[in-house]
Amino acid sequence: MATIRKIQRQHGVVFKAIIKKNGIQVKSKTFSKRLEAVAWGKRIEADRELMEAFGSPGATMRFDQLIDEYMSQWSGKDPNQIIRAKYWLSVFGEKKLIDITSGMIRAQLKELEAGKCIRGDGKGKTKAIDRPRSPATYNRYRSVLSALFKFAIGEGFITTNPVSRVPAKRLNNMRHRFLNDMEREALLEACSKSEWPHMRLLVLLAMTSGMRKSELMYLRWSDMDFERNLAYLADTKIGEPRSCPIPDFVMDQLRPLRQVGKTLLFPSESVPDKPFEFKKHWLKALADAGIENFRWHDLRHSCASLLAAHGATLLEIGQVLGHRCTQTTMRYSHLSVEHKSRLVDKVMTAAIRQGGKK
Repeated sequence: MATIRKIQRQHGVVFKAIIKKNGIQVKSKTFSKRLEAVAWGKRIEADRELMEAFGSPGATMRFDQLIDEYMSQWSGKDPNQIIRAKYWLSVFGEKKLIDITSGMIRAQLKELEAGKCIRGDGKGKTKAIDRPRSPATYNRYRSVLSALFKFAIGEGFITTNPVSRVPAKRLNNMRHRFLNDMEREALLEACSKSEWPHMRLLVLLAMTSGMRKSELMYLRWSDMDFERNLAYLADTKIGEPRSCPIPDFVMDQLRPLRQVGKTLLFPSESVPDKPFEFKKHWLKALADAGIENFRWHDLRHSCASLLAAHGATLLEIGQVLGHRCTQTTMRYSHLSVEHKSRLVDKVMTAAIRQGGKK
């Protein structure tokens, strides 16, 4: 049972509840009323997980210290992960890990969800746009925080993950936005006029190979096989290497730029080992082409739609895009069906008409 101490202070009497584990004080809190101190002590002691956490090596660790530990070993490529980690740092800062509850996280995520969407506005800059944050954004911020606590558990700092009690939002990932023929031509034309000379080539690569943005931006010349027209992707989203075919006409545009070694295909002008930040050029190209409601990731959908329209099976589409499971590729099943319908209609109509003339 918690120990309750009566303490005389200048402004009056207070009651300090002290929680001990194996004879060692692990938590205390002061109240103005004895009943409140007793109730708090009983509530804490009744929570076995919390009591176990109080006795863990990281019972006194602050959230900002966890961030430092985590980032020192982080080897990810997505800069947005750093932005989200910094967000949680601004929220929880010097709070102790064991004091961060599921209720606090849930309330903060609700506040985040209610805010305006933030979009990149050039290198190192962002701006708020008049659009609510999506469930996907909610889940991404939740996921980063959960990863931080999972790391803390793995290091033995704490024993439970409070994010696990905060459910993720349900998503509808069956987005089917892709470019039609006119949009595709307009976008490539706009990209050819971009201030960044490689904008059109980068879009062509994305559109014809189906590679993810991170795969493209960390592609190195040593990964390119100009004999077989392949890009070797050693580090992919699903954690498995794959070879990605590149069309002849795209490889022909890459050849004049070819370099020896591990230089990035699209390096930053100031830091060569980091990818070029092309977002403002991309957004301008979309605006100049008059294309709306289109994301960079939709170039993958456009690649899949072209493959399906020209007879590729769902298995083949999934292999090109690097899908781990067929369920992900099923979003393109309607395109494959449309192609088969046109094929059957064309073949059967010709066959029946030809037969009727005999």
